[in-house]
Amino acid sequence: MRLVASRQRSEGMGLGSMDGAGTDLVGFRPYRPGEDLRQLDWNLLARLEKPFVRVTRREAGESWAVALDASASMGVGPPGKLQRAAECTAAFWALGCRLGARMRVVVSAGEGAQPRLFEGRSREGSGPLLRFLEELVAEGCSGLGSVLDNPQWFRECSRVLCIGDLGGVTPEGVLSLRRGSREVSFLQLCSPQEFHPAEGPVEWWDPEQDEVLELDLSRADCLRYHDLLEQQMELWRSLASRHRIAHACRSTAEDFETLMSELFSR
Repeated sequence: MRLVASRQRSEGMGLGSMDGAGTDLVGFRPYRPGEDLRQLDWNLLARLEKPFVRVTRREAGESWAVALDASASMGVGPPGKLQRAAECTAAFWALGCRLGARMRVVVSAGEGAQPRLFEGRSREGSGPLLRFLEELVAEGCSGLGSVLDNPQWFRECSRVLCIGDLGGVTPEGVLSLRRGSREVSFLQLCSPQEFHPAEGPVEWWDPEQDEVLELDLSRADCLRYHDLLEQQMELWRSLASRHRIAHACRSTAEDFETLMSELFSR
């Protein structure tokens, strides 16, 4: 997999000023419902029309994690879902490192294999992570659910970002992450074809079972498909709303800057 790294940074997500004796400000992050409004940065609110709070040195010492789906279904594209997921992982890693957080990435592995773990700190930079991500291959049937089955991967983490197509993920797996004040976010990636299947003769390939299904889709078939997709999305939206979990379902046709900005502005 060839990883395309980004060069841009969204305003409001970088380091704050370190000038001045005794200051503990190191950056900003999106406001979370219920937080003390006195921590809001009113200048950013006025400029961006989105609420951000100041990040202190205490929060900068947190541990953040990414749970990444690398199952065969993540190879569907173009652009490939694993490609976009890796780019979002790198962006999240860069943000965490900029704020001084300890970082880890847990990746689903092939059938019967243990998830792969990558850890690092800000002083090491993003180079080792990018090399790790570039070696990933979408394979096997064990997706994000196999990572969430063991919540010990995230025991000390204050923020967890889960990225994948969410195949095989159960509500129990999602709720196992929701502990105390931990912030949990899910980025569900679908290829453009999964959002908008074409009418007429089509071949659908199941990459995890390596099976091909030949169909002749009518307009009614496509409408039923969209109804089922919307029902699934509504289940996710309802689950996320009830348990204060951020969830976004987006197309891989969007660049990862847009995906990450949309998710963390919620």
